[in-house]
Amino acid sequence: MPITNDNYDQLKIDKLKHFLEEMVSRGHARPFEIFVDNLKVIPKTEDPKEFDNYEYYMSEDTEKVRILIYNSNLSPRNDQYCFYVQKNKGEKTLNGFGEIETIVQEKLTARDKEYELTHLKKELEDTKQQLVEAEDYADQLEQQLEEAKTNKYKLGKLDLVELGGVVLENLAVKNSPALQKIGLGGLLGANKEIEETKAVETEASFQRKSEGSDQLRPEHLQYIPVLQQLDAAFDATNLEIVMQVIGKFSEEPSHLKTVAELLNIKTP
Repeated sequence: MPITNDNYDQLKIDKLKHFLEEMVSRGHARPFEIFVDNLKVIPKTEDPKEFDNYEYYMSEDTEKVRILIYNSNLSPRNDQYCFYVQKNKGEKTLNGFGEIETIVQEKLTARDKEYELTHLKKELEDTKQQLVEAEDYADQLEQQLEEAKTNKYKLGKLDLVELGGVVLENLAVKNSPALQKIGLGGLLGANKEIEETKAVETEASFQRKSEGSDQLRPEHLQYIPVLQQLDAAFDATNLEIVMQVIGKFSEEPSHLKTVAELLNIKTP
């Protein structure tokens, strides 16, 4: 069991630590333990990460640091490295590098910087990952927005504008005189133009070439439920009367309140 005695030299100690790390990386870990004076501060272990913990037990009164490196866990044979910090308590210098307290503080500061650097690297990697995820999410949102714009008037595979055109065409043909009287006669002409457009452009959504009153726009779809209810509730004669009444209301909106009062309808 060879024993090496030397003055405290941080470089030599760091080389021993590097040796232990290399042995671990090669799959031949070497057990070790460390004493500060007569206190075993690092119990027998194969983990080089535990190596620097001995520094926490050093002080200005420390005389020596002893490092034992075993051949294996099954063998008591070991190499001992004894580093003398000061040969007697009256000496306050350490191998020409200043007081032990200064050396210890420098080591602690270096360790703090290393930890901070590792922490910053991890934060940088996390930030990069979050940025990649945010870019992917933004691309997904942009794609969904484009799809929403393209399918603005679709429900699944059903084109609401086309469906509305069919419904309005049936209602408009059936009640064209009444619709003319209330200013919605353009719905009939608009549906005829839809059929002409569909014959020419079967794959594209229909677009009007003019801005006239006969144009069927998506906002016309709001009339479908109303017209369906009226068509279901009244026969042709009564429906024409209803349309005439609505036409009068459009000419004289002030009559609405009078009729509502007669029918006991609460108004705001």
